[in-house]
Amino acid sequence: MDSELLPRLLGRYYRGETTLAEEEALRSHLAQRAEAGTADTLTPEGRAAAEMLRLAETERKTKVVIRLHEAPARPWRIAVATALSAAAIVAVAVTLNRPTVYGYVNGRPVTSLAEARTCTEDLFSDMHAGKADRTAPLREILDIE
Repeated sequence: MDSELLPRLLGRYYRGETTLAEEEALRSHLAQRAEAGTADTLTPEGRAAAEMLRLAETERKTKVVIRLHEAPARPWRIAVATALSAAAIVAVAVTLNRPTVYGYVNGRPVTSLAEARTCTEDLFSDMHAGKADRTAPLREILDIE
């Protein structure tokens, strides 16, 4: 092989621009240089290319069984994922839209802060007013003087 052709061919090989025939010529030339003992005079790129081509040749000779198959369609996975996503969205929406309950009056939830204040003020004013001692039953139960 021509001394000027080898560097150009090596450059094209590294860029992936060589044809199969050019790669075969490069492989045979580098193998001949290795047999003749002149492979040490090659540039580092030439030695690397010789090693890569030798490795490719060895790998080409080994048989590898490759079995390609297409994964079966599983539409139930999409249905389950959709249902779970919808359930999560509904749970978040219900949680975020739930009103704050400040207390219960006669079993009815009080969700307005103003109404809760009014009910609380009414409760304490009734207890404090001198109408009747409504705290007496609590004092007996809690043993408060």
